[in-house]
Amino acid sequence: MKKIAPLLLLIFFILPSCQKELSNRLGKAETIGREVSGQTNASAAHISSAVATDWYRLQFQMILKAKPATNNALNAEAFAYIGIGLYESIRSGIKNSVSFSNSLYQMPEMPDKDNNGYDLQVSANATLASLVRSMYPAAFIAANKASIDSLENAYNQKSPSMESEVFRRSQDYGRAVATAIYNWSKTDDYNVGNKGYILPTTPLGVYIPTPPAFMNPPILPFISFSRPLLIDDGSGVCPPPPFPYSEDPSSDFYKMVKDIYDVSKLLTPEQITMAKYWNDLGVGIGYTPPGHDMFVATEAIEQSGVDLGVAAEAFAKSGIAVREAQLVCFRAKYQYLQIRPVSYIQKLIDKNWLPLIPTPPHPEYPAAHAFVTTSIMTALSSVLGSNAGVVDHAYDFLGYAPRTFATLDKVGEESGNSRRYGGIHYLPSIMAGWAAGKALGTSIGNIKLESSLQ
Repeated sequence: MKKIAPLLLLIFFILPSCQKELSNRLGKAETIGREVSGQTNASAAHISSAVATDWYRLQFQMILKAKPATNNALNAEAFAYIGIGLYESIRSGIKNSVSFSNSLYQMPEMPDKDNNGYDLQVSANATLASLVRSMYPAAFIAANKASIDSLENAYNQKSPSMESEVFRRSQDYGRAVATAIYNWSKTDDYNVGNKGYILPTTPLGVYIPTPPAFMNPPILPFISFSRPLLIDDGSGVCPPPPFPYSEDPSSDFYKMVKDIYDVSKLLTPEQITMAKYWNDLGVGIGYTPPGHDMFVATEAIEQSGVDLGVAAEAFAKSGIAVREAQLVCFRAKYQYLQIRPVSYIQKLIDKNWLPLIPTPPHPEYPAAHAFVTTSIMTALSSVLGSNAGVVDHAYDFLGYAPRTFATLDKVGEESGNSRRYGGIHYLPSIMAGWAAGKALGTSIGNIKLESSLQ
């Protein structure tokens, strides 16, 4: 077995804040995987998930330190395709498994594989390294090149012989899968821009730009026109219309907004902590909302102690959920164009009021945190089990205490509630997000990856 310490020392200097954990995990992975690393046609059930979780943790550190901050929607896109690629790269080692190409919209067939023997860990490492380099912006990857190269090389050196035909074949296959996935991703018309969008000014009560930036046009007006991953495009889970706009104090709409104002005046220390914890924004202090959600998913996968095959399915379905939830959620946001609390409250209740956390520059309904987090955790539960829980250590480094969730659905519940306490989402919008996220996540969780031909 080749030693990886020199490569890990290089990573130490590049990403010091995550190095102790990453080094420990690589060491554990070497011990766990020693009996199977390099074996041909080994089952994924006998291989540690560390190669996958380490690549995801590296992405989180890259996102955290990015200057300028990375785009939320681009992160979601990357997580989706990287997760699918990971699964496809090791699928031959999962008993009775079938490709996602049987279930996802316009997904091509994956490269053919001969029967001469493969090292699944080598294939997974090659796919993950290639897709991480491809799915993020070029400048972002250039700034992290040394870290990416180091992690790839560290796992390559775990192979008994990097000169063997098995290693070459496994690496080539992993890269071929990555190329097929990347080429597919480039045809999805994923539009994260806002140029050319004209925000409607009627009817009364339509969304208006919010402080502090008063961004106009708002963000992501066209993302819902991207090609979906799901064949049914998620339209079946689109939330119903919100309350009709009204300035009458006796109306449901007014009462809904007044709730946000009243809650803001009586926040407990725990509610303030929750709102700030899930804000997720800021260079060096936030993983972005999709990044935080996938961080929690990674923690759950690690803490569950599952093998590489289960982890690959979990990452794939979680990634599909984060991307598809954004598409469906923003389709509804720009369909209903509901006004944000700060705009309504300053107009009709208290002209000096401001929310605890900044209002994101896009329409209010439905609540994206509730929608997206619930979708991911529901899909993840389908793989790890309904009783799976998680301890979230995302922001330990900022001095926050770890947050413990008995079951994964509690993560979505807290993520949604945090936006009410932050003063940026109404309770009915959060509830709509929970319901739609649950439905979408269930649909993704139900994707069958086991062949009926036993």
